[in-house]
Amino acid sequence: MTGDGEVGASTRRSAVTSARRPPAPPRPLRVLLATVPLHGHTRPAVPVAAELVRRGHAVRWLAGAGHAGAVRATGAVHRPLVAAHDYADTAWLEALPGRRPPGPRRLAQDFTHLFLRSMPGWVADVEAALAEEPADVLLVDTGLVEAARAVHERGGPPFAVLGVVPLLLRDTDTAPYGLGLAPARGRLGRARNRVLQEAVWRGPLRPAADALREERERLGLPGAQPPPDVGPVSPFLHLQSGLAALEYPRRAMPPSVRFVGHLAPPVGDAPRPPWWDDVLVARAAGRRVVVVTQGTVATTPEDLLLPAVRGLAGQGHLVVVATGRRDVTTLPGGPPPDDVRVGGFLPFGDLLPLADVLVTNGGFGGVQTALAAGVPLVLAGRTEDKAEVAARVAWAGAGVDLRVQRPRPEQVRRGVGAVLAGGHGARARQLAAEYAALDAPVRCAELLEELVGGAGTTG
Repeated sequence: MTGDGEVGASTRRSAVTSARRPPAPPRPLRVLLATVPLHGHTRPAVPVAAELVRRGHAVRWLAGAGHAGAVRATGAVHRPLVAAHDYADTAWLEALPGRRPPGPRRLAQDFTHLFLRSMPGWVADVEAALAEEPADVLLVDTGLVEAARAVHERGGPPFAVLGVVPLLLRDTDTAPYGLGLAPARGRLGRARNRVLQEAVWRGPLRPAADALREERERLGLPGAQPPPDVGPVSPFLHLQSGLAALEYPRRAMPPSVRFVGHLAPPVGDAPRPPWWDDVLVARAAGRRVVVVTQGTVATTPEDLLLPAVRGLAGQGHLVVVATGRRDVTTLPGGPPPDDVRVGGFLPFGDLLPLADVLVTNGGFGGVQTALAAGVPLVLAGRTEDKAEVAARVAWAGAGVDLRVQRPRPEQVRRGVGAVLAGGHGARARQLAAEYAALDAPVRCAELLEELVGGAGTTG
């Protein structure tokens, strides 16, 4: 699960897409799209929906009321949630009794309440939409994999998945999801992974597995799906956002997984701040520009913004801080140091090409936006999927993982220093070239057309 409204995305690929008219498919597809009503789950689907509509396909989209405008802007038909829980943020989740600190037990709570106990409502809404008008394919984000699987098993169409978080697979090539551990190789490494997988799935993650079994049984389905050594992927088509170079190599990667590049949400309309020329002057003078953001969901400044400012002020850099809130353009504690600039929503499409480092809490979409711009990272985040995002960036050589939720100022300072002194920038630029070679919306549309051509139609 993600909360990635944090950094706007480059428009290069969308410009390429709009300039090229694809060949018409044999007939228009009927696509039913459904996404969890969180920005990090819904917004990455926007360019895919727009591309499908542009190619002449009929797209209906089950989405939260807060995303209705974005849905309609793609040309898709917005279908409101009725039985499924519609929410604008996760404040209700944080208020649940017995809330766990960051780690596998909290991850199990998130999975259980956001994606598993919600299955009956989503199944009801999807099946109602299918009863009204059949679909050739059901397209969902990662959070709705099990709901889509249930719909298919109850007679619905094949389903494809937009992977908006790092792959969650259970195997002996990797440690359990949520620990943020890089792979350990060889026989001893696989033995370590096997022990950890068993311990975590029998312990902290057991409530999520139990919830999945119970909800499937309530829907009249066998409890043991999918096999425990696979994970929440579609057996038909899993459109994974990102690059293969950012995912751990696995001997048993499901053949349905296809890496499509950056599912970049639309660029926002953030204006350049009054101090924008200071950034240009700093670049012209050869000063390093360090950008700091916590995204737009977890915006408590004490978590990362303030430690970063305290650690980086006076180091000779220009530090640019995005609070992630349009109405907040200052930080607590009075005016910032002379070498720090603070804004609310910033024009990241313009800012990232001028940045030397991005310090972030590790939202998956925002991290990919930075890497697609060739910017290396310092990451501090342990909630949701952020530990896994940070671990993969460090493993790929494109950044430093501080492995904490709330770093000390000196940790941020050392992390930025390591990135500036190491080869992380060169690696980030290599990854940017790989991103530039992939037109994610077009690739997704092509693969969906291939899937339906091979699977036939329903209804």
